[in-house]
Amino acid sequence: MIKSIQYFEEFGIINLEKVVEKFLQNPKDIASFVYGIQDNVIKLGLDIIKETLENCDETLRNSGKRKQNWQIVKRDEKKLITSLGTVCFEKTLFKNKATGERAYLLDRILGFEEHERLTEDAEAKLLEEAVETTYQKAGQAISISDTVSKQTVKNKIHSLEFQNEYRDLENKKKVKYLYIDADEDHVSLQYHEKKGDHVKK
Repeated sequence: MIKSIQYFEEFGIINLEKVVEKFLQNPKDIASFVYGIQDNVIKLGLDIIKETLENCDETLRNSGKRKQNWQIVKRDEKKLITSLGTVCFEKTLFKNKATGERAYLLDRILGFEEHERLTEDAEAKLLEEAVETTYQKAGQAISISDTVSKQTVKNKIHSLEFQNEYRDLENKKKVKYLYIDADEDHVSLQYHEKKGDHVKK
């Protein structure tokens, strides 16, 4: 985190000063001013996340306990979508000396599944939006500065497992008619076997 803060002090503050100066020259363009501030603050946040994750990975590489059981194979780049944006960082692939198993130990510490692309905060925003609108809009709302496809949203939702509660179906109330309130769009989509075969009375 120290390097990220130092970099921000050296370059980020200069960029913020430029944004402020530009705004003062044209105070009516407050939207550009806000976006300029936002971009610089988001970049700082992503840099801090990147540096922290890489520091954790470095701790694993330098760990004496790790060296007893796991050897370093290589380092790979990982892209992770957060609610702030995409973080690109490097992580190490290790090999177990006894079993030959290969694993990214950082992923295990973070609780990530294999090939995980989304952090919990990004996933929460995705699901929250998908409940209210469409898969496409949920993909756009996942992060301040990034998006994912509607297929990714669909796959994530379909992968969720919900615990089924036991329900006593035998003692359910039986009714002769069930009335459903629907708007004209839903009604027009009703059919028996194929679209358009509904007979209007």
